[in-house]
Amino acid sequence: MLRTVRYNIVSPRVPAEFDGFTIAHLSDLHGELYGQKNCILEKKIHEINPDIVVMTGDMADTKDGSVFTAANLCLKLLKRYPLYYVQGNHEQAMTPAEWMWLRESIRPSGVMVLENQRQTIFRKGAFLRIYGLVMDMPYYKDPKRDGYVKDIHFSAEDVRQALGEADEDAFNILLCHNPLYFPSYRDWGADLTLAGHIHGGIIRIPGVGGLLSPDLTLFPKYDGGHFEEEGRQMVVSRGLGNHFLFRVMNPAELVAVTLKAGEEKR
Repeated sequence: MLRTVRYNIVSPRVPAEFDGFTIAHLSDLHGELYGQKNCILEKKIHEINPDIVVMTGDMADTKDGSVFTAANLCLKLLKRYPLYYVQGNHEQAMTPAEWMWLRESIRPSGVMVLENQRQTIFRKGAFLRIYGLVMDMPYYKDPKRDGYVKDIHFSAEDVRQALGEADEDAFNILLCHNPLYFPSYRDWGADLTLAGHIHGGIIRIPGVGGLLSPDLTLFPKYDGGHFEEEGRQMVVSRGLGNHFLFRVMNPAELVAVTLKAGEEKR
């Protein structure tokens, strides 16, 4: 089952020219197929009719064929939409040759693979900034991997070291895989963070939320959905695929985010 979940992001920092600007947000596909050559997923994206498509990591992993699935989807979507891609921890876990093959299969065609880089999107004389953040593997706090450090933290200064200063005069969208450090993204200057990684907490408990994160934390705070802190917002996709053995009460999802210029949520 694949559902589409929609969010309105209302902020006085959204330029009026970007009111109604819609983003299709994909994350954590893990090489999954929805119909032949992902035709079902592609159709659902077309139904959103986005202005851009963003992919926030783990679209592919080390499973056989997943890099081909991710590359094919990127190239098909690119025929209709600008597309921005950031790595997740599973792309980082690939061999250098596997990641280079995926990146060089899509980037020359126009997919903007953002590796601690910034792009500007223009519309009707206005603009917004979009950043892609890649962090080193220890920051995912995976106790199963070499280099695990329990109390490691990714600070706003770490974001600044990776991306430079946020543009105070622009609405800043941050693409990253790991939502754990939302306070740091917020303090750095991200108006909207789009992330994934948590798979909705794997098992959803009604009235409580997700049970478990990939780093084996119980009841992760940023398990999926919309979050707002100090006027900054984040949307966490619960993911399209399944790296674990199962998902319980936790359907795969495609996310649609629409920007709204204004003061109040609606």
